[in-house]
Amino acid sequence: MKLLMKSIFLLFSLIAGSLYAQEDVAAFLNGSLNDAQKLSKAYLEPFGKSLGTSLNSGWYNSASPHGILGFDITFTVPITIPPSSDKTFDVSKLNLEYWQVKSGSSSTSPTVAGKSANTILTDKATGLSELNMPDGANLKLVPAPIIQIAKGLPFHTEIVGRFLPTINISSVGNFGLWGVGVKNEFKEFIPFVKRLPFSMSVLFGYTQLTSSFDINKAQKQKLNFKSSGYTARLLVSKSIPVLTVYGGVGYNHSTTDVALKGTYTIDNVGTKTDPVAFDFSNNGFTANVGLRLKLAILAFHFDYSLGDYGIFNAGVGINFR
Repeated sequence: MKLLMKSIFLLFSLIAGSLYAQEDVAAFLNGSLNDAQKLSKAYLEPFGKSLGTSLNSGWYNSASPHGILGFDITFTVPITIPPSSDKTFDVSKLNLEYWQVKSGSSSTSPTVAGKSANTILTDKATGLSELNMPDGANLKLVPAPIIQIAKGLPFHTEIVGRFLPTINISSVGNFGLWGVGVKNEFKEFIPFVKRLPFSMSVLFGYTQLTSSFDINKAQKQKLNFKSSGYTARLLVSKSIPVLTVYGGVGYNHSTTDVALKGTYTIDNVGTKTDPVAFDFSNNGFTANVGLRLKLAILAFHFDYSLGDYGIFNAGVGINFR
Protein backbone atom coordinates (compact mmCIF):
# COMPACT_ATOMS: atom_id res chain seq x y z
CA MET A 1 0.00 0.00 0.00
CA LYS A 2 2.89 2.39 0.75
CA LEU A 3 4.30 1.77 -2.73
CA LEU A 4 0.89 2.49 -4.26
CA MET A 5 0.50 5.77 -2.38
CA LYS A 6 4.06 6.86 -3.18
CA SER A 7 3.47 6.23 -6.89
CA ILE A 8 0.21 8.19 -6.84
CA PHE A 9 1.81 11.04 -4.90
CA LEU A 10 4.72 11.12 -7.38
CA LEU A 11 2.31 11.37 -10.31
CA PHE A 12 0.40 14.24 -8.72
CA SER A 13 3.60 16.00 -7.65
CA LEU A 14 4.95 15.88 -11.20
CA ILE A 15 1.72 17.24 -12.67
CA ALA A 16 1.22 19.87 -10.02
CA GLY A 17 4.81 21.02 -10.44
CA SER A 18 4.32 21.35 -14.19
CA LEU A 19 1.26 23.53 -13.67
CA TYR A 20 2.72 25.78 -11.00
CA ALA A 21 6.01 26.16 -12.89
CA GLN A 22 4.19 27.99 -15.68
CA GLU A 23 2.14 30.21 -13.34
CA ASP A 24 -1.00 28.35 -14.46
CA VAL A 25 -1.86 27.24 -17.98
CA ALA A 26 -4.27 30.17 -18.01
CA ALA A 27 -1.31 32.50 -18.56
CA PHE A 28 -1.35 31.44 -22.23
CA LEU A 29 -4.85 32.92 -22.60
CA ASN A 30 -3.56 36.47 -22.99
CA GLY A 31 -3.54 37.37 -26.67
CA SER A 32 -5.92 35.09 -28.56
CA LEU A 33 -7.67 31.78 -27.93
CA ASN A 34 -6.11 30.18 -31.02
CA ASP A 35 -2.64 31.09 -29.79
CA ALA A 36 -3.47 29.85 -26.29
CA GLN A 37 -4.50 26.49 -27.71
CA LYS A 38 -1.35 26.14 -29.81
CA LEU A 39 0.99 27.17 -26.98
CA SER A 40 -0.73 24.97 -24.38
CA LYS A 41 -0.70 21.95 -26.67
CA ALA A 42 2.98 22.34 -27.57
CA TYR A 43 3.92 22.82 -23.91
CA LEU A 44 1.94 19.86 -22.51
CA GLU A 45 2.49 17.39 -25.37
CA PRO A 46 5.12 15.19 -23.64
CA PHE A 47 2.87 14.77 -20.60
CA GLY A 48 -0.23 14.00 -22.67
CA LYS A 49 1.53 11.43 -24.82
CA SER A 50 3.32 9.85 -21.85
CA LEU A 51 0.07 9.47 -19.96
CA GLY A 52 -1.68 7.81 -22.90
CA THR A 53 1.28 5.54 -23.61
CA SER A 54 1.47 4.33 -20.00
CA LEU A 55 -2.11 3.06 -20.16
CA ASN A 56 -1.18 0.40 -22.71
CA SER A 57 1.52 -1.16 -20.56
CA GLY A 58 1.56 -3.58 -17.63
CA TRP A 59 -1.15 -5.94 -18.89
CA TYR A 60 0.77 -9.21 -18.54
CA ASN A 61 3.81 -10.97 -17.14
CA SER A 62 3.17 -14.32 -18.83
CA ALA A 63 1.61 -15.54 -22.06
CA SER A 64 0.06 -18.47 -20.21
CA PRO A 65 -3.47 -17.75 -18.94
CA HIS A 66 -4.65 -18.86 -15.51
CA GLY A 67 -6.51 -22.15 -15.13
CA ILE A 68 -10.21 -22.00 -14.31
CA LEU A 69 -9.49 -21.77 -10.57
CA GLY A 70 -6.47 -19.50 -10.99
CA PHE A 71 -6.26 -15.75 -10.45
CA ASP A 72 -3.87 -12.98 -9.49
CA ILE A 73 -4.04 -9.56 -7.86
CA THR A 74 -1.19 -7.39 -9.05
CA PHE A 75 0.03 -3.87 -8.40
CA THR A 76 1.96 -2.59 -11.41
CA VAL A 77 3.54 0.77 -12.23
CA PRO A 78 4.25 1.62 -15.90
CA ILE A 79 6.73 4.52 -16.04
CA THR A 80 6.96 6.37 -19.35
CA ILE A 81 10.11 8.32 -20.27
CA PRO A 82 9.57 11.34 -22.58
CA PRO A 83 12.27 11.46 -25.29
CA SER A 84 14.87 14.21 -25.27
CA SER A 85 13.53 15.46 -28.61
CA ASP A 86 10.29 16.47 -26.83
CA LYS A 87 11.93 18.63 -24.18
CA THR A 88 11.68 21.77 -26.35
CA PHE A 89 9.58 23.20 -29.17
CA ASP A 90 10.07 26.01 -31.70
CA VAL A 91 7.54 28.78 -31.03
CA SER A 92 8.19 30.37 -34.45
CA LYS A 93 6.75 27.28 -36.18
CA LEU A 94 3.35 27.52 -34.46
CA ASN A 95 2.07 30.28 -36.81
CA LEU A 96 0.71 32.37 -33.93
CA GLU A 97 -1.82 35.12 -34.71
CA TYR A 98 -1.20 37.60 -31.90
CA TRP A 99 2.32 36.81 -30.68
CA GLN A 100 5.74 36.72 -32.28
CA VAL A 101 9.19 35.95 -30.88
CA LYS A 102 10.76 39.13 -29.55
CA SER A 103 13.81 40.29 -31.45
CA GLY A 104 16.94 38.91 -29.81
CA SER A 105 15.01 36.20 -27.93
CA SER A 106 15.38 32.48 -28.58
CA SER A 107 12.49 30.82 -30.42
CA THR A 108 13.24 27.49 -28.70
CA SER A 109 11.15 27.12 -25.54
CA PRO A 110 10.93 24.18 -23.10
CA THR A 111 7.96 21.87 -22.94
CA VAL A 112 6.76 20.58 -19.58
CA ALA A 113 9.55 17.97 -19.88
CA GLY A 114 12.22 20.65 -20.31
CA LYS A 115 13.96 23.04 -17.95
CA SER A 116 14.55 26.81 -17.97
CA ALA A 117 13.02 29.15 -20.54
CA ASN A 118 14.50 32.29 -22.06
CA THR A 119 11.89 32.95 -24.72
CA ILE A 120 9.90 36.19 -24.74
CA LEU A 121 6.95 36.82 -27.05
CA THR A 122 5.70 40.25 -28.06
CA ASP A 123 2.46 41.28 -29.75
CA LYS A 124 2.65 41.72 -33.49
CA ALA A 125 0.58 44.92 -33.61
CA THR A 126 2.40 47.27 -31.24
CA GLY A 127 5.26 45.34 -29.68
CA LEU A 128 4.22 46.68 -26.27
CA SER A 129 2.69 43.52 -24.75
CA GLU A 130 5.00 40.71 -23.73
CA LEU A 131 4.59 37.10 -22.66
CA ASN A 132 7.40 35.27 -20.90
CA MET A 133 7.26 31.61 -21.88
CA PRO A 134 7.09 29.34 -18.82
CA ASP A 135 9.90 27.19 -17.52
CA GLY A 136 9.54 23.46 -17.90
CA ALA A 137 9.02 21.20 -14.89
CA ASN A 138 11.95 18.93 -15.86
CA LEU A 139 9.43 16.12 -16.28
CA LYS A 140 11.68 13.06 -16.61
CA LEU A 141 9.04 10.37 -16.17
CA VAL A 142 5.28 9.82 -15.87
CA PRO A 143 4.12 6.91 -13.67
CA ALA A 144 0.63 5.38 -13.90
CA PRO A 145 0.01 3.13 -10.86
CA ILE A 146 -2.53 0.38 -11.56
CA ILE A 147 -4.25 -2.34 -9.53
CA GLN A 148 -5.01 -5.34 -11.73
CA ILE A 149 -7.03 -8.53 -11.22
CA ALA A 150 -6.89 -11.47 -13.63
CA LYS A 151 -9.12 -14.57 -13.55
CA GLY A 152 -8.91 -17.81 -15.51
CA LEU A 153 -11.87 -18.88 -17.69
CA PRO A 154 -12.60 -21.97 -19.80
CA PHE A 155 -10.99 -22.51 -23.22
CA HIS A 156 -7.53 -21.25 -22.18
CA THR A 157 -8.90 -17.76 -21.66
CA GLU A 158 -8.21 -15.13 -19.02
CA ILE A 159 -10.11 -11.94 -18.29
CA VAL A 160 -8.27 -8.95 -16.82
CA GLY A 161 -9.70 -5.97 -14.98
CA ARG A 162 -7.64 -2.97 -13.91
CA PHE A 163 -8.59 0.02 -11.84
CA LEU A 164 -7.49 2.78 -9.54
CA PRO A 165 -10.37 4.28 -7.55
CA THR A 166 -10.75 8.04 -7.83
CA ILE A 167 -8.35 9.58 -5.33
CA ASN A 168 -8.50 13.22 -4.26
CA ILE A 169 -5.38 15.06 -3.13
CA SER A 170 -5.94 18.41 -1.44
CA SER A 171 -4.85 21.49 -3.43
CA VAL A 172 -3.94 19.34 -6.44
CA GLY A 173 -6.95 17.46 -7.84
CA ASN A 174 -8.15 13.93 -8.49
CA PHE A 175 -7.16 10.88 -10.50
CA GLY A 176 -8.73 7.50 -11.34
CA LEU A 177 -8.73 4.82 -14.02
CA TRP A 178 -10.35 1.57 -15.15
CA GLY A 179 -9.75 -0.97 -17.88
CA VAL A 180 -10.62 -4.42 -19.16
CA GLY A 181 -8.72 -6.97 -21.22
CA VAL A 182 -8.84 -10.57 -22.40
CA LYS A 183 -6.04 -13.07 -23.11
CA ASN A 184 -6.37 -16.37 -24.97
CA GLU A 185 -3.75 -19.08 -25.58
CA PHE A 186 -4.87 -19.85 -29.12
CA LYS A 187 -1.98 -22.24 -29.81
CA GLU A 188 -3.74 -24.92 -27.76
CA PHE A 189 -6.38 -25.18 -30.50
CA ILE A 190 -3.88 -25.70 -33.37
CA PRO A 191 -2.47 -29.24 -33.43
CA PHE A 192 0.99 -28.59 -34.86
CA VAL A 193 1.43 -25.27 -32.98
CA LYS A 194 0.32 -26.88 -29.71
CA ARG A 195 3.60 -28.84 -29.61
CA LEU A 196 5.77 -25.71 -29.38
CA PRO A 197 7.73 -25.67 -26.09
CA PHE A 198 6.48 -22.25 -24.98
CA SER A 199 3.21 -20.43 -24.38
CA MET A 200 1.71 -18.22 -27.10
CA SER A 201 -1.37 -16.03 -26.66
CA VAL A 202 -3.14 -12.98 -27.98
CA LEU A 203 -4.25 -10.11 -25.75
CA PHE A 204 -6.62 -7.19 -26.25
CA GLY A 205 -6.87 -4.45 -23.63
CA TYR A 206 -8.57 -1.08 -23.12
CA THR A 207 -7.88 1.48 -20.37
CA GLN A 208 -9.42 4.86 -19.57
CA LEU A 209 -8.07 7.48 -17.19
CA THR A 210 -9.71 10.68 -15.98
CA SER A 211 -8.05 13.40 -13.94
CA SER A 212 -8.77 16.97 -12.92
CA PHE A 213 -6.24 19.46 -11.56
CA ASP A 214 -7.06 22.68 -9.76
CA ILE A 215 -5.76 25.92 -11.25
CA ASN A 216 -7.89 28.23 -9.08
CA LYS A 217 -10.13 26.25 -6.74
CA ALA A 218 -12.01 29.31 -5.48
CA GLN A 219 -13.04 30.23 -9.04
CA LYS A 220 -13.59 26.58 -10.07
CA GLN A 221 -10.90 26.79 -12.73
CA LYS A 222 -9.49 23.36 -13.64
CA LEU A 223 -7.32 21.58 -16.16
CA ASN A 224 -8.93 18.24 -17.08
CA PHE A 225 -7.30 15.24 -18.73
CA LYS A 226 -9.09 12.21 -20.16
CA SER A 227 -6.90 9.50 -21.65
CA SER A 228 -7.89 6.26 -23.31
CA GLY A 229 -5.71 3.58 -24.81
CA TYR A 230 -6.10 0.18 -26.42
CA THR A 231 -3.53 -2.43 -27.32
CA ALA A 232 -3.49 -5.69 -29.30
CA ARG A 233 -0.54 -8.02 -28.64
CA LEU A 234 0.91 -11.38 -29.58
CA LEU A 235 2.53 -12.79 -26.44
CA VAL A 236 5.10 -15.52 -25.85
CA SER A 237 6.64 -16.79 -22.63
CA LYS A 238 8.76 -19.63 -21.34
CA SER A 239 8.76 -20.73 -17.72
CA ILE A 240 11.28 -22.71 -15.73
CA PRO A 241 11.03 -23.22 -11.99
CA VAL A 242 10.70 -19.80 -10.33
CA LEU A 243 11.56 -17.76 -13.47
CA THR A 244 9.48 -16.76 -16.51
CA VAL A 245 10.81 -14.91 -19.54
CA TYR A 246 8.05 -13.13 -21.47
CA GLY A 247 7.57 -10.70 -24.30
CA GLY A 248 5.07 -9.31 -26.74
CA VAL A 249 4.68 -7.47 -30.04
CA GLY A 250 1.66 -5.56 -31.22
CA TYR A 251 -0.07 -2.26 -31.83
CA ASN A 252 -0.87 0.56 -29.40
CA HIS A 253 -3.21 3.51 -29.76
CA SER A 254 -3.90 6.23 -27.21
CA THR A 255 -5.70 9.57 -27.13
CA THR A 256 -5.50 12.22 -24.42
CA ASP A 257 -8.11 15.00 -24.35
CA VAL A 258 -7.19 18.17 -22.48
CA ALA A 259 -9.67 20.89 -21.52
CA LEU A 260 -9.32 24.12 -19.58
CA LYS A 261 -12.52 24.42 -17.55
CA GLY A 262 -14.04 27.44 -15.82
CA THR A 263 -14.63 31.11 -16.61
CA TYR A 264 -11.69 33.37 -17.46
CA THR A 265 -11.23 37.07 -18.22
CA ILE A 266 -8.91 37.28 -21.21
CA ASP A 267 -7.14 40.36 -22.55
CA ASN A 268 -8.44 41.41 -26.00
CA VAL A 269 -11.12 38.70 -25.84
CA GLY A 270 -13.31 39.30 -22.78
CA THR A 271 -14.90 36.69 -20.53
CA LYS A 272 -14.87 33.12 -21.80
CA THR A 273 -16.04 29.83 -20.31
CA ASP A 274 -14.12 26.62 -21.02
CA PRO A 275 -11.87 28.49 -23.47
CA VAL A 276 -9.36 25.82 -24.55
CA ALA A 277 -9.62 22.14 -25.56
CA PHE A 278 -7.29 19.94 -27.60
CA ASP A 279 -6.03 16.36 -27.78
CA PHE A 280 -2.91 14.26 -28.31
CA SER A 281 -2.78 10.97 -30.19
CA ASN A 282 -0.02 8.42 -30.05
CA ASN A 283 -0.03 5.13 -31.95
CA GLY A 284 2.25 2.59 -33.53
CA PHE A 285 3.81 -0.82 -33.17
CA THR A 286 5.51 -1.81 -29.96
CA ALA A 287 7.51 -4.66 -28.46
CA ASN A 288 8.52 -5.53 -24.93
CA VAL A 289 10.55 -8.12 -23.04
CA GLY A 290 10.54 -8.93 -19.34
CA LEU A 291 11.20 -11.29 -16.45
CA ARG A 292 8.94 -12.62 -13.71
CA LEU A 293 10.23 -14.12 -10.48
CA LYS A 294 7.71 -16.30 -8.63
CA LEU A 295 8.33 -17.16 -4.98
CA ALA A 296 5.50 -19.29 -3.61
CA ILE A 297 2.37 -17.17 -4.23
CA LEU A 298 4.30 -13.90 -4.71
CA ALA A 299 5.30 -12.84 -8.23
CA PHE A 300 7.64 -9.94 -9.05
CA HIS A 301 7.97 -8.70 -12.62
CA PHE A 302 9.94 -6.14 -14.63
CA ASP A 303 9.85 -5.34 -18.35
CA TYR A 304 10.77 -2.68 -20.88
CA SER A 305 8.81 -1.58 -23.96
CA LEU A 306 10.43 -0.09 -27.05
CA GLY A 307 9.07 3.02 -28.76
CA ASP A 308 9.44 6.78 -29.07
CA TYR A 309 8.23 6.90 -25.48
CA GLY A 310 10.08 4.08 -23.72
CA ILE A 311 8.27 2.38 -20.83
CA PHE A 312 9.69 0.68 -17.77
CA ASN A 313 7.16 -1.45 -15.93
CA ALA A 314 7.54 -3.12 -12.54
CA GLY A 315 5.11 -4.75 -10.15
CA VAL A 316 4.32 -7.34 -7.55
CA GLY A 317 1.31 -9.57 -7.07
CA ILE A 318 -0.32 -12.53 -5.39
CA ASN A 319 -0.56 -15.30 -7.95
CA PHE A 320 -2.46 -18.61 -8.00
CA ARG A 321 -2.08 -20.38 -11.35
